Amino acid sequence: MKKVLVSGVLLLLLSVTQVFAQGIDFQHITLEEALQKAEKENKLVFIDFYTTWCAPCKSLAKFVFPLEEVGVLYNKEFVSIKLDAEKEGLTAARKYGVTSYPTLMFLNPEGKAVYKETGALPKEKLIELGHKAVASVSSEYSLVKLREEFPNRQNDEHFLRIYIDKMIEYGQSPDSGIEAWLKVQTEIEEDDVDMMEFLLNHANYLVAEGKAEAVFNANFDEYMDIATFMEERRLDNIRVGFVNKTLLMARNKKSEELMKTFLDKWYTLPDDFKKKSDIKVFEMEYLRMLDDKKGYTKLAQTYIDSLMAANTVQVVKKEDQESYAEYKKQFDERPSKYGQIQLEKYERGIRATSVLYQVDAFVRSYFKYLGATKKNYKTVKKWIDYGNELVDKGSYLMASLESDILNQLGKKKEALELKQFAFENWPEKDKYRVAIQRQLNKMKKDLSI
Repeated sequence: MKKVLVSGVLLLLLSVTQVFAQGIDFQHITLEEALQKAEKENKLVFIDFYTTWCAPCKSLAKFVFPLEEVGVLYNKEFVSIKLDAEKEGLTAARKYGVTSYPTLMFLNPEGKAVYKETGALPKEKLIELGHKAVASVSSEYSLVKLREEFPNRQNDEHFLRIYIDKMIEYGQSPDSGIEAWLKVQTEIEEDDVDMMEFLLNHANYLVAEGKAEAVFNANFDEYMDIATFMEERRLDNIRVGFVNKTLLMARNKKSEELMKTFLDKWYTLPDDFKKKSDIKVFEMEYLRMLDDKKGYTKLAQTYIDSLMAANTVQVVKKEDQESYAEYKKQFDERPSKYGQIQLEKYERGIRATSVLYQVDAFVRSYFKYLGATKKNYKTVKKWIDYGNELVDKGSYLMASLESDILNQLGKKKEALELKQFAFENWPEKDKYRVAIQRQLNKMKKDLSI
C-alpha cells in the first residue's frame, strides 16, 4: 500500500514538474474565447501572428517558445494563442494592422492593443518584451491611454513628446505624433542643429507631404552647412526615406491617397534608387487598392510583355552560359564547398533564376487578385511557358506555380504530376524543398495515393 502511495506521489510530482517545465502553453481557442478567458483570469492576451511560409516564425516556434524560462512568465501573465495571419487570423491581422511576421501582440481583455513587437526575438528579448507588456498596462502612459488622449491633445507639445517616445518604446509608429508636435512645438528653432538631430533620429517615421517634409526641405541647406560628413549622407538618405515610409504607410493603412502620394514622389527619387524597382509594380498595387480590375489587367499585360522583351530566351541563355563558363574556370582553379554551391547556381542560370522568381511572384499576385478562373489561367499560361523556355527541360519553379493554379481549378491529377516534377528537380539544399514535399504529400493524400 505504501509503495502504491509513494508511486502515486512521484507520478503526481513528475506531472506537476512537466507542466511547469514547459514553454508557452498556446491555447487552441479563438481570439474571442481568449479575451473572455483573459478577463476572468485578469490577464492579457498574447498573440503570435505567423504564416506558414515565414522562416523566422518557424524559428521562434521551434527554438524560443518551448523554453521553460519563457513559459514561466508567459503562462503566468498571459492567455497565449497562435493565429495564422492568412487563414483564421486574417480578420484580426487586418484589424490590428499586422503586415510583417512574426508579429507579437498583447491585448487587454477589451481587445485593445497594449504592446506590439515584430521579428524573431531571442529568449532574453522575448522575456523582456513580456515584462514591458505587463508594465505598460499600469503605466500612466499606457498604449491604450496614449491613443485615447492623443486626439484631444494635439496642441500639448509636452504630451506629444511623451507620446512620440512612448509609441517608439511600445513598438508603434509615432508618425502622427511627430507631425502634430512639429506643428505646435516652440522649444526648437526649425533651422537649429537640435531640429536637424531630431529629424535624423526619427528618420524612420517621417512621411511625405507633411510638416516634417516641409521643415526638412525649407532648412536642408542650413542643415548641410552644420552637419558632419556622416550626417550629410544621412540627410541625403532622408529624402528617399520620406518616400519609402509613405509606401509602407500606404500598405499598412491600405490608403489609396497615400499610395497616390508615393507614386507622385517616386519620380523625384535619385536615378540610382529608381533603377532598383519598377514603377509599374507600384502602379498595379495602386490599381488593386482602387479595385480597378480592367486597368490592372491592362497594365499587367504591359508589365510582363516588357519583362519578356528585356529578357528574351536567347539573350538570357547566352548570358547564363557565359557566366557559368567564367565561374567554372575560377572554380577549377580554386575549388571549395562554397564554390561548389555557387557553381550549381550558375549552372542553373543566374539571370534565368532571377527572371523566373519575378514571373512566379507576379503570376501568383495576378491570379490571387483576379481569381482562379480558366480565362485567367489561359492568360498566365503563356507567361509560365516563357519561364519554362528559359531553362532546359523546364523550370521546377514554373512547375510548382502551375501546379498550384491547376489545383485551385480542380485539376488535381495534372497538378500532382507537375508538383512531382517540381519536387524531383528542386535543388536538394534549397530550404523551400521541404515545403514542396509537404505540398506533394498533401496532394497525394487528397487523391488517396
